[in-house]
Amino acid sequence: MSNSDRFLSASAQDLHELFSSLDPDFAERVHDHLQALMSRTRLDTRKRFLVMTMQYAITERTDQLEETLQAARNSGVLATELLEVILQAYVYAGPWVVASAARVFKQVMSQRGEEFVPAQLGQRDLEAERPTWADGDDARLGALLEQYGWKGISNGLRLRPGHHINMLDTLDALDPHFLRTWLDTVYEGMYGRGVLEDRTRLLCVVGATLAVGETHQSRRHMRAALRAGATPHELLEVIFHTTAFFGHPYVMPAAFDDLIRITDEEGRISELLPDERIPEVRRIVAARVARRGGIADDLDSPTSDGP
Repeated sequence: MSNSDRFLSASAQDLHELFSSLDPDFAERVHDHLQALMSRTRLDTRKRFLVMTMQYAITERTDQLEETLQAARNSGVLATELLEVILQAYVYAGPWVVASAARVFKQVMSQRGEEFVPAQLGQRDLEAERPTWADGDDARLGALLEQYGWKGISNGLRLRPGHHINMLDTLDALDPHFLRTWLDTVYEGMYGRGVLEDRTRLLCVVGATLAVGETHQSRRHMRAALRAGATPHELLEVIFHTTAFFGHPYVMPAAFDDLIRITDEEGRISELLPDERIPEVRRIVAARVARRGGIADDLDSPTSDGP
């Protein structure tokens, strides 16, 4: 089986047959486009299937989700990891979307005759995590830790420095009860489960937010993914992958511009571009962002005070 065939579902063949009956030239262009994008190998098989699973879950494409889950299990992707990316969609889409996808997952496991055993959640240690806190010397931190505990706060300080401590401070002033619920549910309860390593979980989140056109959050999660160990080329591949199944409006060129700016700010742009091309690409990206009215402004900078 070719790498592209591994990811192109039966519904893709149905599309090809439909388009061929109407316009053979268009059918071949679509077929070749999907084959070319799905044959790329910068995302390994496991990560690509997990990205697809979360994208189809959050967009409620149940037929494609079912086919992807079947193909992923055939390729050896763990059932616990496939369910985990569905569950992680709760933060971005709420319980009803997750319930719909979870029913598809349960149906696939039943059809395959596989008994599902829930994942063992990861164990966490304060002393191991404390050195990873980017804002560990912030004067506001002590009181926040005393009031809300360390587990939810820790994940934000590891992954979203600057932003997280400011959000904690804002919500503490607005509504401490909501802040406690939010930290316990999202940052401790969901982001601290440990079923998926942060690198893969965040690649999936970038793909999911791009699939629904949420570019503000995709920028934030791109930065967090880099800090969690994802490579610039993995993030670029998630963008390319998204164009195949969800079209171009949300990702070209805005998502490319975001990734280039973020890798530049993080000192990693040379992993993405040849050194001799960097100055010209910087100029082009800056001009494009300016024409868009500064959409990717300093709300998304590493020291952002934004929400």
